[in-house]
Amino acid sequence: MEAAFLITGLVCAVVCVLCVRRVLIVISLVLGGERTEGWCAKRQMFALNANDSHHPQFTFAFRTPDGEVVEFRDRPGAFGYEQGAPVRVCYDPARPRKRATIAGPDTWGPVYVRLLVGLPLGLLSYVALYTLASHWGFI
Repeated sequence: MEAAFLITGLVCAVVCVLCVRRVLIVISLVLGGERTEGWCAKRQMFALNANDSHHPQFTFAFRTPDGEVVEFRDRPGAFGYEQGAPVRVCYDPARPRKRATIAGPDTWGPVYVRLLVGLPLGLLSYVALYTLASHWGFI
């Protein structure tokens, strides 16, 4: 039972840290990144399980000032976009392939989706690890 608490707490903590890290990157891109117009390059539906439950995966694209077309995946939130729809892109000019987002004043999906995943997992991690530390006598 103790191993289950330890593994659960550590896995949830890692996922929480990754989600919060991405949220901080997205916010820094919105506040200080380059802005340009982009478009929804692909909207694909993927099956989650055998019950025909599908979820969309979005690929967005934009053109850098030197003419290079960059594609990246992002989570637009609840509503999504049709293929070819225009979007505003914020990106890091030093690493446009690694750091780009569609988040901004009109689309906060890339932020709130990760917060809705990361914060409950952080709470679960805290409870599991605190309970385990209390049980082992560290607290």
